[in-house]
Amino acid sequence: MSVKSAERVLDIIEYLSRIEEGISLMTLSKEMGIPKSSMSQLLLTMVKKGYLTKSEGNLYKLGHKLIIAGNRARTSNDIYSASIPILRNKIILTGGTLFLAIRSSTEIIYLAKVDSENAQRTTAQPGTRKPLHSTGLGKTFLTFEEEKIRNNLLDSILYKRFTENTITDKYTLSSEMAKYRKQGYVIDDEEGEEGVYCIAAPIFNDSGEIIAAVSCAGNKNRMLENSDDIASQVIEAGREISKTQGYNNL
Repeated sequence: MSVKSAERVLDIIEYLSRIEEGISLMTLSKEMGIPKSSMSQLLLTMVKKGYLTKSEGNLYKLGHKLIIAGNRARTSNDIYSASIPILRNKIILTGGTLFLAIRSSTEIIYLAKVDSENAQRTTAQPGTRKPLHSTGLGKTFLTFEEEKIRNNLLDSILYKRFTENTITDKYTLSSEMAKYRKQGYVIDDEEGEEGVYCIAAPIFNDSGEIIAAVSCAGNKNRMLENSDDIASQVIEAGREISKTQGYNNL
């Protein structure tokens, strides 16, 4: 396989990771600017190897080989291994659902989810992606990234509205960031999903750079009743995980 073909395969995987319902050969060829004949050969090979599936309606989706690879990458991640025991301990104290996420460009990728008995139903699952601007975890990256990175991200985000509370302009979002930096944690007030309230905090590496974020999400009324205690536990979880990554400025 040539370098160009390898790049195209990776581009196809990245593109399909954002498409839940699948996509046709013709549409994929048009969207990615790859000739139909070349795209057909690439897709045929990827289906044969198990990296894609083809439905009866001739729609292509990610295949089981990528599920296996993705789960292995997720669970072998150092921060994942370090975080799970801490998240399991905090779930008892918060009563919500705890999440761990990393950033990929203008999106977050969920690495872990730990549910409590009273967990609020949410679309967030390990391996899924969501935009920075509409999630507590995403806004945590925007809040605690260095200024230059933050400004670039704010300029690059596609401000899609998900609920009535979704912030859809960079100026309002930037104003909130200043408040969040002072208090040390971030709030998502039904901005990504109706009924879901989230409190999130940063995780830093040994250089003081944000490398991940942790959050607690749940029913809005219950979260508000215990917001101070939950915020303290989420901040503490971020600090404990940061220590495992070599961060000492606590």
